[in-house]
Amino acid sequence: MKKIFILAIIVTAAISVSAQSSKESKSKIGIKAGYNFSNVVGSQSSFDPKHNNGYMVAVAFSPTVKNGFGYRSELVYSKQGYSFDDGGKNTDVMNDYLYMPHLMTYTIAKVVQIQAGAQVGVLLNAKKSSGGKDSSITDLMNRFDYGFAGGVEVYPFKGLIIGTRYNLGLGKMYKQYEQTSTTTYPLPFNPSTTNLKNGILQLFIGYRF
Repeated sequence: MKKIFILAIIVTAAISVSAQSSKESKSKIGIKAGYNFSNVVGSQSSFDPKHNNGYMVAVAFSPTVKNGFGYRSELVYSKQGYSFDDGGKNTDVMNDYLYMPHLMTYTIAKVVQIQAGAQVGVLLNAKKSSGGKDSSITDLMNRFDYGFAGGVEVYPFKGLIIGTRYNLGLGKMYKQYEQTSTTTYPLPFNPSTTNLKNGILQLFIGYRF
C-alpha cells in the first residue's frame, strides 16, 4: 500500500511537470503559518480520544499553469495530537511531523484556489504529558505516515494567503507488538489492537512572492 501511494505521488508530479513544459508558467514561493485542530480517527474499544490543538509552519513552491490548472509542492512542520482521560487525569499526546504534500490546484479568477492531492510524512517526536510530567512514546509509533490532503486558499490582495486544509492519514499511528503477560503500555490501550490514524484541520495565513 505504501509503495503504491508513493508511486501515485511520483506520477502526479510527472504529469504536472509535463503540463508545465508545454505552457508558460510563473513560479511562486510562499510561506505560511497556522493553527491545527487535530484528532485521531479510527476505532479502539473503550478508548475515547478528544481533539488537541497545535500549530503548523510551511514553505510552498507553486508553478502556476495557464487555464487555471497548476501544481503545489510543500514542506510542512506540523505539531498535532489528541487528548484523553486517564483515570481522571487529562492526558495530552503531541506529535511532531514533517510532511511533504503534493497537490494539484485549480485557480478561479486569480482569487480562489482549490487544492487536492497526497502527502507523505515523517514522525520527528512524540510525547505524552500528564500531571506536569512528560514521557516519550516515539518508540511506540510508526515513523512514516501517508494520506490525502485537500483545501482552499484565498488571495484577497497582493501576495496575502488565507486558507484552510484537511489532512486525512491512511497509515496506522502505532506499531504492531506481540503482547505478553508482562507487557505494559504508557497509553490506556494495546497499540497492536488500534487502527488509529491522524486527522487534522488547519487554518493558516501566509504570503507568496
